Amino acid sequence: MSFAPAHRCHKGLVLCSALSIGLLAACTTEAEPAGAASGASLDSPGVEQTSDVQAEGTAADAESAAPEEAGTTEPASAAEDDVLYAEVDDPVTFEVCEEAEESEHAAVTWLDDEVIEEQEIEAVPSDSVEIDGEEVEIPGSSAIVIPERVAQGGCTIEYTAPSACLPAVEISGSFVPGYTLPGRTLPEVELPDGTVLEEMVQEEIEVAAVEHDGVFQEEVCQTSEEDAEDGDYISSVYRSSIYRSSIYQSSEYISSEYRRSVNPGDGESVPGTSMDGYGTDGQGVDGVGIDGEGLEGYELEGADHTEYYEDDDSVIYTTEGDVLFDPMEWELLSGAESDLEAIVAEIEALDGDVEITVEGHTDDQPHPDDLDGDEAGEYNQQLSEDRAQAVADWMGGHADVDTSDLTVEGYGMDHPRADNSTEEGRAENRRVVITAEEI
Repeated sequence: MSFAPAHRCHKGLVLCSALSIGLLAACTTEAEPAGAASGASLDSPGVEQTSDVQAEGTAADAESAAPEEAGTTEPASAAEDDVLYAEVDDPVTFEVCEEAEESEHAAVTWLDDEVIEEQEIEAVPSDSVEIDGEEVEIPGSSAIVIPERVAQGGCTIEYTAPSACLPAVEISGSFVPGYTLPGRTLPEVELPDGTVLEEMVQEEIEVAAVEHDGVFQEEVCQTSEEDAEDGDYISSVYRSSIYRSSIYQSSEYISSEYRRSVNPGDGESVPGTSMDGYGTDGQGVDGVGIDGEGLEGYELEGADHTEYYEDDDSVIYTTEGDVLFDPMEWELLSGAESDLEAIVAEIEALDGDVEITVEGHTDDQPHPDDLDGDEAGEYNQQLSEDRAQAVADWMGGHADVDTSDLTVEGYGMDHPRADNSTEEGRAENRRVVITAEEI
Protein backbone atom coordinates (compact mmCIF):
# COMPACT_ATOMS: atom_id res chain seq x y z
CA MET A 1 0.00 0.00 0.00
CA SER A 2 1.85 3.11 -1.17
CA PHE A 3 0.46 6.57 -0.55
CA ALA A 4 3.54 8.67 -1.39
CA PRO A 5 2.67 12.15 -2.67
CA ALA A 6 3.29 13.29 -6.24
CA HIS A 7 6.70 14.83 -5.51
CA ARG A 8 8.14 11.57 -4.25
CA CYS A 9 11.28 10.69 -6.27
CA HIS A 10 11.84 6.98 -5.80
CA LYS A 11 10.06 3.95 -4.42
CA GLY A 12 11.46 3.43 -0.95
CA LEU A 13 12.65 5.94 1.56
CA VAL A 14 13.61 9.09 -0.33
CA LEU A 15 14.76 12.55 0.61
CA CYS A 16 13.03 14.95 -1.80
CA SER A 17 14.27 18.52 -1.84
CA ALA A 18 11.79 21.23 -2.65
CA LEU A 19 14.70 23.04 -4.26
CA SER A 20 15.52 20.13 -6.56
CA ILE A 21 11.87 19.84 -7.58
CA GLY A 22 11.70 23.52 -8.44
CA LEU A 23 14.92 23.39 -10.43
CA LEU A 24 13.92 20.31 -12.35
CA ALA A 25 10.54 21.80 -13.14
CA ALA A 26 12.32 24.88 -14.46
CA CYS A 27 14.56 22.70 -16.62
CA THR A 28 11.57 20.88 -17.99
CA THR A 29 9.88 24.17 -18.84
CA GLU A 30 12.93 25.33 -20.81
CA ALA A 31 13.05 22.09 -22.79
CA GLU A 32 9.30 21.95 -23.44
CA PRO A 33 8.30 22.22 -27.15
CA ALA A 34 6.61 25.43 -28.17
CA GLY A 35 3.26 23.80 -28.81
CA ALA A 36 3.10 21.76 -25.60
CA ALA A 37 0.04 22.14 -23.37
CA SER A 38 0.67 23.91 -20.09
CA GLY A 39 -2.05 22.22 -18.04
CA ALA A 40 -1.26 18.50 -18.44
CA SER A 41 -2.76 16.13 -15.84
CA LEU A 42 -0.71 13.80 -13.68
CA ASP A 43 -1.63 10.97 -16.03
CA SER A 44 -0.43 12.74 -19.18
CA PRO A 45 2.85 11.69 -20.87
CA GLY A 46 4.35 15.13 -20.21
CA VAL A 47 3.88 14.85 -16.47
CA GLU A 48 5.17 11.30 -16.35
CA GLN A 49 8.30 12.42 -18.20
CA THR A 50 8.82 15.18 -15.66
CA SER A 51 8.48 12.69 -12.86
CA ASP A 52 11.14 10.51 -14.51
CA VAL A 53 13.55 13.43 -14.61
CA GLN A 54 12.95 14.10 -10.95
CA ALA A 55 13.59 10.47 -10.12
CA GLU A 56 16.94 10.46 -11.91
CA GLY A 57 18.24 13.68 -10.32
CA THR A 58 19.58 14.15 -6.84
CA ALA A 59 19.37 16.93 -4.31
CA ALA A 60 23.11 17.44 -4.69
CA ASP A 61 22.79 17.96 -8.47
CA ALA A 62 20.07 20.53 -7.93
CA GLU A 63 22.05 22.45 -5.32
CA SER A 64 25.14 22.61 -7.54
CA ALA A 65 23.01 24.06 -10.34
CA ALA A 66 21.22 26.57 -8.09
CA PRO A 67 23.18 29.76 -8.94
CA GLU A 68 22.53 29.41 -12.68
CA GLU A 69 19.11 27.75 -12.79
CA ALA A 70 17.23 29.18 -9.83
CA GLY A 71 17.97 32.85 -10.30
CA THR A 72 17.59 34.74 -7.04
CA THR A 73 15.89 31.91 -5.21
CA GLU A 74 17.68 31.29 -1.92
CA PRO A 75 18.49 27.67 -1.03
CA ALA A 76 15.85 26.37 1.33
CA SER A 77 16.67 24.89 4.71
CA ALA A 78 16.93 21.10 4.49
CA ALA A 79 15.22 20.74 7.86
CA GLU A 80 12.26 22.84 6.74
CA ASP A 81 11.82 21.70 3.14
CA ASP A 82 13.09 18.12 2.94
CA VAL A 83 10.70 15.33 3.82
CA LEU A 84 11.28 11.65 4.35
CA TYR A 85 8.31 9.43 3.49
CA ALA A 86 7.61 6.13 5.16
CA GLU A 87 6.93 3.30 2.75
CA VAL A 88 3.59 1.53 3.31
CA ASP A 89 2.66 -1.77 1.64
CA ASP A 90 0.23 -1.63 -1.25
CA PRO A 91 -3.33 -2.74 -0.45
CA VAL A 92 -4.21 -6.29 -1.38
CA THR A 93 -6.97 -7.30 -3.77
CA PHE A 94 -9.47 -9.81 -2.41
CA GLU A 95 -10.11 -11.61 -5.68
CA VAL A 96 -12.68 -13.95 -4.18
CA CYS A 97 -14.79 -10.92 -3.13
CA GLU A 98 -14.51 -9.17 -6.48
CA GLU A 99 -15.35 -12.32 -8.43
CA ALA A 100 -18.37 -12.96 -6.22
CA GLU A 101 -19.59 -9.39 -6.73
CA GLU A 102 -19.60 -9.97 -10.47
CA SER A 103 -21.52 -13.24 -10.12
CA GLU A 104 -25.28 -13.61 -10.07
CA HIS A 105 -24.90 -16.55 -7.70
CA ALA A 106 -23.38 -14.89 -4.65
CA ALA A 107 -24.18 -12.14 -2.15
CA VAL A 108 -21.18 -10.14 -0.88
CA THR A 109 -20.99 -8.12 2.33
CA TRP A 110 -17.89 -5.96 2.68
CA LEU A 111 -16.44 -5.72 6.17
CA ASP A 112 -15.17 -2.52 7.76
CA ASP A 113 -11.59 -1.38 7.24
CA GLU A 114 -9.60 0.33 9.99
CA VAL A 115 -7.90 3.52 8.84
CA ILE A 116 -5.04 5.35 10.55
CA GLU A 117 -4.71 8.81 9.07
CA GLU A 118 -1.52 10.27 7.66
CA GLN A 119 0.94 11.25 10.37
CA GLU A 120 3.61 13.98 10.17
CA ILE A 121 6.63 14.25 12.45
CA GLU A 122 8.10 17.74 12.52
CA ALA A 123 11.55 18.54 11.18
CA VAL A 124 14.36 19.70 13.44
CA PRO A 125 15.14 23.24 12.25
CA SER A 126 18.66 24.17 11.25
CA ASP A 127 20.51 26.91 13.12
CA SER A 128 23.60 29.04 12.76
CA VAL A 129 25.97 30.45 15.37
CA GLU A 130 28.96 32.77 15.25
CA ILE A 131 32.11 31.32 16.73
CA ASP A 132 35.43 33.21 16.67
CA GLY A 133 33.97 35.52 14.05
CA GLU A 134 32.96 32.64 11.79
CA GLU A 135 29.35 31.79 10.95
CA VAL A 136 28.79 28.08 11.55
CA GLU A 137 25.75 26.26 10.13
CA ILE A 138 24.22 23.66 12.45
CA PRO A 139 22.07 21.39 10.20
CA GLY A 140 18.75 20.07 11.37
CA SER A 141 16.96 16.93 10.23
CA SER A 142 14.07 16.18 7.92
CA ALA A 143 10.40 15.95 8.66
CA ILE A 144 8.83 12.51 8.33
CA VAL A 145 5.44 11.73 6.78
CA ILE A 146 3.78 8.38 7.44
CA PRO A 147 1.03 7.91 4.83
CA GLU A 148 -2.44 6.68 5.66
CA ARG A 149 -2.51 3.02 6.66
CA VAL A 150 -5.58 0.89 5.95
CA ALA A 151 -6.20 -2.48 7.59
CA GLN A 152 -8.49 -4.37 5.20
CA GLY A 153 -11.35 -6.43 6.59
CA GLY A 154 -12.27 -8.18 3.34
CA CYS A 155 -15.77 -9.61 2.93
CA THR A 156 -18.22 -12.40 3.64
CA ILE A 157 -19.91 -14.31 0.83
CA GLU A 158 -23.04 -16.42 0.71
CA TYR A 159 -23.45 -18.40 -2.48
CA THR A 160 -26.78 -19.36 -3.96
CA ALA A 161 -27.92 -22.94 -3.58
CA PRO A 162 -30.83 -25.03 -4.80
CA SER A 163 -33.79 -25.61 -2.56
CA ALA A 164 -33.33 -28.08 0.28
CA CYS A 165 -29.62 -27.24 0.38
CA LEU A 166 -27.81 -24.82 2.64
CA PRO A 167 -25.54 -22.49 0.68
CA ALA A 168 -21.78 -22.47 0.73
CA VAL A 169 -20.37 -19.54 2.70
CA GLU A 170 -16.97 -17.91 2.74
CA ILE A 171 -15.00 -15.28 4.64
CA SER A 172 -12.14 -13.73 2.72
CA GLY A 173 -8.68 -13.13 4.13
CA SER A 174 -7.74 -9.96 6.02
CA PHE A 175 -4.65 -7.77 5.79
CA VAL A 176 -2.79 -5.16 7.83
CA PRO A 177 -0.07 -3.48 5.73
CA GLY A 178 3.56 -3.47 6.71
CA TYR A 179 5.56 -0.28 6.61
CA THR A 180 9.08 1.09 6.92
CA LEU A 181 9.83 4.13 9.05
CA PRO A 182 12.82 6.00 7.62
CA GLY A 183 15.90 6.72 9.64
CA ARG A 184 16.96 10.32 10.01
CA THR A 185 20.18 12.01 11.12
CA LEU A 186 21.55 15.12 12.77
CA PRO A 187 24.87 15.36 10.88
CA GLU A 188 28.23 15.66 12.59
CA VAL A 189 29.56 19.23 12.79
CA GLU A 190 33.15 20.29 13.46
CA LEU A 191 33.47 23.71 15.11
CA PRO A 192 36.35 26.14 14.38
CA ASP A 193 38.11 25.21 17.62
CA GLY A 194 38.07 21.53 16.67
CA THR A 195 35.14 20.58 18.86
CA VAL A 196 33.01 17.93 17.14
CA LEU A 197 29.26 17.79 17.53
CA GLU A 198 28.54 14.09 17.21
CA GLU A 199 26.16 12.67 14.64
CA MET A 200 22.81 11.62 16.08
CA VAL A 201 20.77 8.90 14.35
CA GLN A 202 17.22 7.58 14.61
CA GLU A 203 17.45 4.17 12.94
CA GLU A 204 15.10 2.89 10.24
CA ILE A 205 12.45 0.47 11.48
CA GLU A 206 10.65 -2.15 9.39
CA VAL A 207 7.25 -3.43 10.52
CA ALA A 208 5.99 -6.62 8.88
CA ALA A 209 2.52 -6.99 7.40
CA VAL A 210 0.00 -9.18 9.22
CA GLU A 211 -2.56 -11.25 7.36
CA HIS A 212 -5.02 -14.09 7.83
CA ASP A 213 -6.20 -16.63 5.27
CA GLY A 214 -9.85 -16.86 4.33
CA VAL A 215 -12.17 -19.68 5.41
CA PHE A 216 -14.80 -21.57 3.42
CA GLN A 217 -17.65 -23.95 4.19
CA GLU A 218 -19.08 -26.15 1.47
CA GLU A 219 -22.72 -26.21 0.46
CA VAL A 220 -24.60 -28.97 2.28
CA CYS A 221 -27.66 -30.81 1.05
CA GLN A 222 -29.94 -33.13 2.99
CA THR A 223 -28.87 -36.37 4.54
CA SER A 224 -31.61 -38.81 5.44
CA GLU A 225 -32.42 -41.61 7.88
CA GLU A 226 -35.42 -43.85 8.43
CA ASP A 227 -37.61 -43.70 11.48
CA ALA A 228 -37.84 -47.39 12.26
CA GLU A 229 -40.91 -47.00 14.47
CA ASP A 230 -43.42 -45.68 11.99
CA GLY A 231 -41.56 -45.86 8.67
CA ASP A 232 -41.40 -42.13 8.10
CA TYR A 233 -38.48 -40.89 6.03
CA ILE A 234 -36.87 -37.98 7.87
CA SER A 235 -34.01 -35.90 6.57
CA SER A 236 -31.95 -33.20 8.24
CA VAL A 237 -29.05 -31.04 7.19
CA TYR A 238 -26.56 -28.85 9.04
CA ARG A 239 -23.84 -26.55 7.76
CA SER A 240 -21.11 -25.88 10.29
CA SER A 241 -20.18 -22.40 11.43
CA ILE A 242 -16.96 -20.77 10.26
CA TYR A 243 -14.75 -18.17 11.92
CA ARG A 244 -11.82 -16.03 10.82
CA SER A 245 -9.69 -14.94 13.76
CA SER A 246 -8.70 -11.37 14.49
CA ILE A 247 -5.25 -10.06 13.58
CA TYR A 248 -3.25 -7.26 15.17
CA GLN A 249 -0.10 -5.32 14.36
CA SER A 250 1.60 -3.83 17.42
CA SER A 251 2.47 -0.18 17.85
CA GLU A 252 6.04 1.01 17.36
CA TYR A 253 8.06 3.76 19.01
CA ILE A 254 11.25 5.49 17.86
CA SER A 255 13.20 6.89 20.78
CA SER A 256 14.31 10.50 20.96
CA GLU A 257 17.94 11.46 20.38
CA TYR A 258 19.56 14.46 22.11
CA ARG A 259 22.84 16.26 21.45
CA ARG A 260 24.00 18.37 24.39
CA SER A 261 24.88 22.05 24.18
CA VAL A 262 28.49 23.16 23.74
CA ASN A 263 30.26 26.38 24.74
CA PRO A 264 33.46 26.59 22.68
CA GLY A 265 34.68 29.77 24.36
CA ASP A 266 34.43 32.97 22.40
CA GLY A 267 31.12 33.73 20.73
CA GLU A 268 27.75 32.06 21.07
CA SER A 269 27.28 28.72 22.66
CA VAL A 270 25.87 25.92 20.49
CA PRO A 271 22.49 24.96 21.91
CA GLY A 272 21.51 21.39 22.48
CA THR A 273 19.49 19.77 19.69
CA SER A 274 16.82 17.09 19.99
CA MET A 275 15.12 14.75 17.55
CA ASP A 276 11.90 14.00 19.35
CA GLY A 277 10.72 10.46 19.66
CA TYR A 278 7.54 9.44 17.86
CA GLY A 279 5.33 6.41 17.52
CA THR A 280 2.79 4.63 15.36
CA ASP A 281 -0.49 3.23 16.63
CA GLY A 282 -1.24 -0.46 16.61
CA GLN A 283 -3.76 -1.60 14.03
CA GLY A 284 -5.90 -4.68 13.50
CA VAL A 285 -8.91 -6.41 11.99
CA ASP A 286 -11.60 -7.93 14.20
CA GLY A 287 -12.53 -11.58 14.05
CA VAL A 288 -15.70 -12.44 12.16
CA GLY A 289 -17.86 -15.53 11.93
CA ILE A 290 -20.83 -17.01 10.09
CA ASP A 291 -23.17 -19.09 12.22
CA GLY A 292 -23.96 -22.68 11.49
CA GLU A 293 -27.37 -23.37 10.02
CA GLY A 294 -29.63 -26.39 9.80
CA LEU A 295 -32.90 -27.63 8.35
CA GLU A 296 -35.00 -30.48 9.68
CA GLY A 297 -37.49 -32.33 7.57
CA TYR A 298 -40.12 -35.01 7.80
CA GLU A 299 -42.13 -37.02 5.34
CA LEU A 300 -45.18 -35.36 3.85
CA GLU A 301 -48.47 -37.01 4.83
CA GLY A 302 -50.11 -38.70 1.88
CA ALA A 303 -46.86 -38.83 -0.13
CA ASP A 304 -44.81 -41.92 0.54
CA HIS A 305 -41.73 -40.71 -1.35
CA THR A 306 -41.66 -36.99 -0.62
CA GLU A 307 -39.81 -35.16 2.13
CA TYR A 308 -41.10 -31.89 3.53
CA TYR A 309 -38.92 -29.04 4.79
CA GLU A 310 -39.99 -25.75 6.25
CA ASP A 311 -37.77 -22.67 6.30
CA ASP A 312 -38.52 -19.15 7.54
CA ASP A 313 -40.49 -18.08 4.48
CA SER A 314 -40.70 -21.16 2.27
CA VAL A 315 -41.81 -24.79 2.15
CA ILE A 316 -39.68 -27.30 0.26
CA TYR A 317 -40.81 -30.67 -1.09
CA THR A 318 -38.26 -33.22 -2.31
CA THR A 319 -39.58 -36.21 -4.25
CA GLU A 320 -37.57 -39.25 -5.30
CA GLY A 321 -36.84 -39.16 -9.00
CA ASP A 322 -37.24 -42.92 -9.39
CA VAL A 323 -40.86 -42.63 -8.28
CA LEU A 324 -41.60 -39.97 -10.89
CA PHE A 325 -39.63 -41.23 -13.91
CA ASP A 326 -38.21 -44.34 -15.51
CA PRO A 327 -34.42 -44.40 -15.82
CA MET A 328 -33.14 -41.87 -18.38
CA GLU A 329 -36.72 -40.70 -19.11
CA TRP A 330 -38.56 -37.46 -18.41
CA GLU A 331 -42.17 -38.52 -18.92
CA LEU A 332 -44.04 -38.81 -15.62
CA LEU A 333 -45.04 -42.27 -14.46
CA SER A 334 -48.70 -42.82 -13.66
CA GLY A 335 -47.81 -43.70 -10.06
CA ALA A 336 -46.19 -40.29 -9.56
CA GLU A 337 -49.50 -38.48 -9.25
CA SER A 338 -50.19 -39.40 -5.62
CA ASP A 339 -47.08 -37.60 -4.42
CA LEU A 340 -47.62 -34.60 -6.71
CA GLU A 341 -51.29 -34.31 -5.72
CA ALA A 342 -50.32 -34.24 -2.04
CA ILE A 343 -47.77 -31.50 -2.74
CA VAL A 344 -50.26 -29.41 -4.70
CA ALA A 345 -52.85 -29.76 -1.93
CA GLU A 346 -50.32 -28.53 0.63
CA ILE A 347 -49.33 -25.55 -1.52
CA GLU A 348 -52.94 -24.55 -2.17
CA ALA A 349 -53.56 -24.59 1.59
CA LEU A 350 -50.77 -22.09 2.28
CA ASP A 351 -51.78 -18.60 3.35
CA GLY A 352 -51.03 -15.78 0.94
CA ASP A 353 -49.39 -15.73 -2.46
CA VAL A 354 -46.37 -17.87 -3.21
CA GLU A 355 -43.75 -18.21 -5.90
CA ILE A 356 -43.10 -21.78 -7.03
CA THR A 357 -39.80 -23.15 -8.26
CA VAL A 358 -39.35 -26.66 -9.67
CA GLU A 359 -35.82 -28.07 -9.75
CA GLY A 360 -34.48 -31.21 -11.37
CA HIS A 361 -31.41 -33.08 -10.07
CA THR A 362 -29.63 -36.21 -11.33
CA ASP A 363 -26.82 -38.54 -10.36
CA ASP A 364 -23.48 -38.44 -12.17
CA GLN A 365 -24.00 -41.44 -14.43
CA PRO A 366 -23.62 -40.99 -18.20
CA HIS A 367 -26.06 -42.25 -20.83
CA PRO A 368 -25.36 -45.91 -21.72
CA ASP A 369 -24.43 -44.86 -25.27
CA ASP A 370 -21.75 -42.54 -23.88
CA LEU A 371 -19.21 -45.27 -23.22
CA ASP A 372 -16.42 -42.94 -22.11
CA GLY A 373 -18.66 -40.78 -19.96
CA ASP A 374 -17.30 -37.63 -21.61
CA GLU A 375 -20.73 -36.06 -21.99
CA ALA A 376 -22.23 -37.06 -18.64
CA GLY A 377 -22.47 -33.47 -17.44
CA GLU A 378 -24.23 -32.20 -20.56
CA TYR A 379 -26.57 -35.20 -20.69
CA ASN A 380 -27.59 -34.96 -17.03
CA GLN A 381 -28.07 -31.21 -17.26
CA GLN A 382 -30.58 -31.63 -20.08
CA LEU A 383 -32.29 -34.55 -18.34
CA SER A 384 -32.72 -32.51 -15.13
CA GLU A 385 -34.24 -29.60 -17.06
CA ASP A 386 -36.66 -31.88 -18.93
CA ARG A 387 -37.78 -33.59 -15.72
CA ALA A 388 -38.36 -30.29 -13.92
CA GLN A 389 -40.38 -29.03 -16.88
CA ALA A 390 -42.50 -32.20 -16.91
CA VAL A 391 -43.45 -31.69 -13.25
CA ALA A 392 -44.19 -28.00 -13.84
CA ASP A 393 -46.44 -28.87 -16.79
CA TRP A 394 -48.32 -31.41 -14.67
CA MET A 395 -48.85 -28.85 -11.91
CA GLY A 396 -50.19 -26.36 -14.42
CA GLY A 397 -52.76 -28.87 -15.60
CA HIS A 398 -53.81 -30.27 -12.22
CA ALA A 399 -53.72 -27.33 -9.83
CA ASP A 400 -54.73 -23.74 -9.59
CA VAL A 401 -51.27 -22.73 -10.80
CA ASP A 402 -50.40 -20.57 -13.78
CA THR A 403 -47.40 -22.16 -15.49
CA SER A 404 -46.10 -18.68 -16.35
CA ASP A 405 -45.66 -18.14 -12.60
CA LEU A 406 -43.51 -21.25 -12.26
CA THR A 407 -39.72 -21.10 -12.38
CA VAL A 408 -38.06 -24.20 -13.79
CA GLU A 409 -34.41 -25.00 -13.06
CA GLY A 410 -32.19 -27.92 -14.00
CA TYR A 411 -29.05 -28.51 -11.94
CA GLY A 412 -27.87 -31.77 -13.47
CA MET A 413 -25.38 -33.54 -11.25
CA ASP A 414 -23.91 -30.36 -9.73
CA HIS A 415 -25.60 -30.56 -6.30
CA PRO A 416 -25.53 -34.13 -4.96
CA ARG A 417 -27.07 -34.78 -1.58
CA ALA A 418 -25.39 -38.16 -1.16
CA ASP A 419 -22.38 -40.14 -2.36
CA ASN A 420 -22.59 -40.97 -6.08
CA SER A 421 -20.28 -43.96 -5.64
CA THR A 422 -23.11 -46.14 -4.27
CA GLU A 423 -26.47 -47.06 -5.77
CA GLU A 424 -28.26 -45.82 -2.65
CA GLY A 425 -26.50 -42.48 -2.91
CA ARG A 426 -27.25 -42.11 -6.61
CA ALA A 427 -30.92 -42.85 -5.92
CA GLU A 428 -31.03 -40.00 -3.39
CA ASN A 429 -29.43 -37.64 -5.88
CA ARG A 430 -32.08 -38.35 -8.53
CA ARG A 431 -34.81 -36.04 -7.28
CA VAL A 432 -37.21 -33.20 -8.02
CA VAL A 433 -37.47 -30.32 -5.55
CA ILE A 434 -40.53 -28.05 -5.43
CA THR A 435 -40.26 -24.84 -3.40
CA ALA A 436 -43.20 -22.62 -2.47
CA GLU A 437 -41.91 -19.27 -1.20
CA GLU A 438 -44.05 -16.55 0.30
CA ILE A 439 -44.14 -13.34 -1.71
